[in-house]
Amino acid sequence: MKQKLKELRFKITEYKAKRTNAFFGTSLYEKITPNLIPQYILVIAVGCFLFLLYQYIHILSDFLFWFVGILEITKVLKIPFLDHLKYYQYLTLFVYFYLSFSLLWDLAGLLSKLNVSVYLIRNEVWIIRKKGFGHSLFKFDCSPDKTQVDWSHSGVLDFFGLNQVVWKKDDHILGTSPYFFPYGKNRSILNQILKR
Repeated sequence: MKQKLKELRFKITEYKAKRTNAFFGTSLYEKITPNLIPQYILVIAVGCFLFLLYQYIHILSDFLFWFVGILEITKVLKIPFLDHLKYYQYLTLFVYFYLSFSLLWDLAGLLSKLNVSVYLIRNEVWIIRKKGFGHSLFKFDCSPDKTQVDWSHSGVLDFFGLNQVVWKKDDHILGTSPYFFPYGKNRSILNQILKR
């Protein structure tokens, strides 16, 4: 049974490698290994924020009920159904779902910007960004006379894996890499990018 699983796993990885080689047109490519920790931290922080907001949602409904009572809107406008707390609870749920939907929408947009793969193929840089259920490809020639490479790094950025390479041409940003650690395999790829 173990042998069959190994064979199946090998066939799947071989099929993926053949597809990737057919896509790039060569088997000689290198990929910058991204740092996924900032993405996970963002998702966990937003999840915790929405969970805590949901736990204390009753405070907003009580505040709205108190605020309408202080202004005496029900007496001035003669709207008696505003004296019931359940209408404010419904309004609070609507506000919560609106805020959480807009926050998750913005988070998805930010994660799509961070979810980038950078490949070096011969003298070209291929930037593949996932969009929805598809991918968008942007490639350019990385010869030094045509593009300028900006590498933001320091000891703190190296430690947290927040290094980033930006390719510019005539002060126009062509592409950015995902955050990465400058160690191991990424060091050799970085040396190729910086031509050193």
